[in-house]
Amino acid sequence: MRFNNILFLLALVVFGCKNQPEEPIEKKELVMAETSEMAQLMNEMYAYNESIKQQIINGKFNNSFPEKFKNIHSAVLTSPSDRDANFESFSKLFLEAQKAVFESPSENLTTNYNAAINACISCHEVKCVGPIPIIKKLLIK
Repeated sequence: MRFNNILFLLALVVFGCKNQPEEPIEKKELVMAETSEMAQLMNEMYAYNESIKQQIINGKFNNSFPEKFKNIHSAVLTSPSDRDANFESFSKLFLEAQKAVFESPSENLTTNYNAAINACISCHEVKCVGPIPIIKKLLIK
């Protein structure tokens, strides 16, 4: 009797566990999102300020204000609805702070540079917090 139970269980396992035919998996093509004009501009601002930081640290600052930064007022945002009064006021603040870096006497250069970077951080605290840790790396300590 016991042998019959084992045979029954074995038959149940063998015939009950048929492989189900696999349904074909639909392959979806991965599409990279396009970078907005504003995202590209901010990446350029980051790279430019990174080079300024190194120049200030090395005591060899010799750049001029990049006029392209003024495009902050017209560059297309990833989410156009983000261009509101807050964004406009923060972008003006950033441009003023960034221009001050290039007009600074050498003894105020680090302070004014950090003020420009803090203007970026202030805006991102309100709008898009993701890049804040990266932006903070630009600060001169």
